[in-house]
Amino acid sequence: MSQLRRRPLSGFQAAIIVLVVVILVAATLLSRFFFERRRFEMPAGLPPPSSRLVAAGPTQFRLSALAGNVEAFQNGQWYVARAGHLLSSKDVVRTHGGARALLRRGSVEIEVRDNMDLRVDQLEKTTAKLGLLRGGRVSANVGKDDEKLEIDALDTHTTNVGAARFAVSVSPSGNVSVAASEGAARFEAHGKQVLVRKGNESTAFPGAAPSDPEPIPEQLLLSVIWPEDDKTEAASQIRGHASPSSRVRVNGEETPVAPDGTFVAHVQVSAPQTRVHIEAEDISGRQKAVDKILRRPPRAPSLQPSGGRLWNE
Repeated sequence: MSQLRRRPLSGFQAAIIVLVVVILVAATLLSRFFFERRRFEMPAGLPPPSSRLVAAGPTQFRLSALAGNVEAFQNGQWYVARAGHLLSSKDVVRTHGGARALLRRGSVEIEVRDNMDLRVDQLEKTTAKLGLLRGGRVSANVGKDDEKLEIDALDTHTTNVGAARFAVSVSPSGNVSVAASEGAARFEAHGKQVLVRKGNESTAFPGAAPSDPEPIPEQLLLSVIWPEDDKTEAASQIRGHASPSSRVRVNGEETPVAPDGTFVAHVQVSAPQTRVHIEAEDISGRQKAVDKILRRPPRAPSLQPSGGRLWNE
């Protein structure tokens, strides 16, 4: 039997094979670039959670507690943050939906709520300056009189006055509110400065100076005027009233609150009924919610005239 000999590859076939290999390699590299580029290890010098944690330096914050998806921006890259992560000047902490983070440095504790970006702008021995880059509410506790914490949010500036516990909140519509539960905080915007003492709050609306501090209401205000059920329109207008510093959500969507505390929301109501959920949260973290089922009568069937004769002849 004669042995079968393999025919040598032509130049065209070899070129096709080389091209296929190049395409596969390029696809692999692109896949790694787009889908794996955020999977970074912790930066050098940051201890993993399983190792013994070293004490933070005088110019660093420590992420002492985390819940949910929290990231940290350092050295031009985003990292998955872990308990013990150390933050220096110009680093950013980002919390996603449902996440929380607690920062500590000396006697200073800062709680960062979900869906927020908080940047460490400046750190000195007894002074820390932070920038609230993206919405939400941040709570701060300064335990010593000689420590100073500054928080910039939009065009406002807030500083503790001695030992204090205070909160700064930014709504999607640009309202910035400050409230103090212990001690006092100095709140400044557009050339006006107010002293927010224990149990008081102040709000600065976009382009305006802070309001004069007023006592935080003992009970969270939320009143709603519901539309009538016998209407046939699909869109319904819901009006309500809340504290100007509160954040209101209608079926999960943030609704702007006017300086006088009023808000207006538009919802789509379909027959036979639609459930509407409204919740308010004040700057102190208290929450209140109301629910109602809006009903709409079913639409009457539309009768189209027949193009043919009614009776057959």
